[in-house]
Amino acid sequence: MTVRLRRAARGGLPWVLILAAMLLGLARGSAPASVHRLIHAELTDHTQPAQPARPVTLPDAWEHSAPRRDGRVSYRLAVPSAALAGDQPAVFLRRVGNVFRVTFNGELVLSVGEDRRPVSNYGQEPHLLRLPPHLVRPQDNELVIDVIGQPRREAGLSSVWVGPATALEPMYEWAMDWQVRGSWVLSSTSATLGVLALLLAWRTRQAVYAWFGLGNLIWAWRVIALHVHDPGAWAGLLHWAFELSYSLFVACMGLFLLRLGQSDGPWARRGFALFVAVAAGLSLANAALNLPLLRTIQLLLTLVVTLWTAVILARLALQRRTYPTWLMLAAVVIGAFCGARDWIVFRLWQDYEAYTWTRYAVLALILVMVWHLVEDYARSLSAQRELNRHLQAALQAKQEELERIYQERRESDRQQAVMAERDRLLRDMHDGLGGRLVSAIALARQLPAPPDADATLRDLRMALDDCLTELRLTLDSLEAEQHSLGEALAEMRFRLEPSLRAAGIRLVWDVQDQAMDAHLPAGHTLQVLRIVREAFTNVIKHAQATVVWLTLTRQGEQLRLTVLDNGLSQRAEGQSPSLLSLQGGKRGMANMQQRAALLGGHLEVGPHPNGWQVDLRFPLPGAAEAAQSSRPSLSGAA
Repeated sequence: MTVRLRRAARGGLPWVLILAAMLLGLARGSAPASVHRLIHAELTDHTQPAQPARPVTLPDAWEHSAPRRDGRVSYRLAVPSAALAGDQPAVFLRRVGNVFRVTFNGELVLSVGEDRRPVSNYGQEPHLLRLPPHLVRPQDNELVIDVIGQPRREAGLSSVWVGPATALEPMYEWAMDWQVRGSWVLSSTSATLGVLALLLAWRTRQAVYAWFGLGNLIWAWRVIALHVHDPGAWAGLLHWAFELSYSLFVACMGLFLLRLGQSDGPWARRGFALFVAVAAGLSLANAALNLPLLRTIQLLLTLVVTLWTAVILARLALQRRTYPTWLMLAAVVIGAFCGARDWIVFRLWQDYEAYTWTRYAVLALILVMVWHLVEDYARSLSAQRELNRHLQAALQAKQEELERIYQERRESDRQQAVMAERDRLLRDMHDGLGGRLVSAIALARQLPAPPDADATLRDLRMALDDCLTELRLTLDSLEAEQHSLGEALAEMRFRLEPSLRAAGIRLVWDVQDQAMDAHLPAGHTLQVLRIVREAFTNVIKHAQATVVWLTLTRQGEQLRLTVLDNGLSQRAEGQSPSLLSLQGGKRGMANMQQRAALLGGHLEVGPHPNGWQVDLRFPLPGAAEAAQSSRPSLSGAA
């Protein structure tokens, strides 16, 4: 609650300052004690010569006191002698008709404007007249002000202040600041902001800036439009445009505020369009008929539309309860208050002495626009920072992705190089070593067998056959990188089955379907094949078996491979028929144990109720282990 109050206090500070400035300006305009205010005059209407002079009270609006808005009247004022005491007496006229003459004690002292060429601004410009000291009489001083009215010119006379020039100058300067200098400053400010807003609308394609810019340009023109001294033939058009410009300004600013609050629906646009059409009709009728009542109705309609906009924004502010909506509501309320005050003072009270407040109500709207620009800039800056953060994160992610792709490409190139080198080695081994082994086997088979060398020659031929088989097994395992373990075992079966048949051993093949599809890295496949190869070699050489069973099963993420033969010579005498742990002593068995360790598994060799069994259990490797093991090991065979 405290934070909200502080925000409200900060938000209300500009309006407090504006109100204080208005009150200060009103205080500056008050007359000092040495100045006499003349409010009683004798009015002579020269359009009706037969009618005698009659007393009037100043300020006097022409259309209120005179039967017509054009013609000529004379105001005769008696000046007290005390008001003329001092070295330099002067007369201050806050407001007087555009064309007028001032006569003091029968002598013309000031003439402003001509019948055919009145000065601008409808007599809004103040005047300070220094009276010649030699014309001052000891008593019975008289001041006559002749005012010449013209059609559509709001002629009249305000109160007349008489006193020392030094005392009247501050009042004159304040009036000049409020009515003349302030108008030019306000017009230049509105024009500048209007152009900037239209440029923003053009670049951003946002209607909110377009309405604000158009409204400010209209207001900038309205403030100084009647400063044209000689409009010539365009006088009627200028006056009509001046009267319509106020309604156009209210419509543009209303659409600006509703657009800013995101409440400018089709109904709002149609309402403002209807309002402008009615205002244009009233101003055209007034230009043709010259009826002040039509102008009064048009200004009242403008005030009603302003209040209607304030009601919409009030409901919006109560719904959203945000600072910008309250700020917009405050601006409209200030504008409506100033418009209501001016309508009552000028159209009902006919106060010719008063100055307009509505002219400066646009400052509140300018403050709203400035606040919106600051908020929009802050949001844009925040969005840009957030976008830069996202872009930085995206750039970092892209860099990491490119680095990963680069590393993958390097790894792929390295693997391709390894594959190419391995293929070269395989070709060299196949064409070189393999060809020489085949030639050696052919030569060994062609050698005559002496009687005393049968066993040696047979062992030589068998050793050469084993070398060729081992070479083929190595080549097959290295080429089986994309093959399953079952396919690699089947290829090995094709290589070894002729040797088994030659030794009189029947092979029983039992591979489970789930195990058949298991994929291993090439290095692991080679270790499994060499263990199986070693087991079969031992069966052929030492088991004296007639049947050998190969079984491959899968249990979850673990594989089990067994080689069981029905041989008798390898059974340990006196040992239990249960499965025994492998004991070292022979190099082939030790190599099998090492290969099982490389697989991360467990190997047991020993008697079985049906013969002798080699039992290998090992887990399926993970992706990381498979990647580390993708380079096959070329360990020496038994």
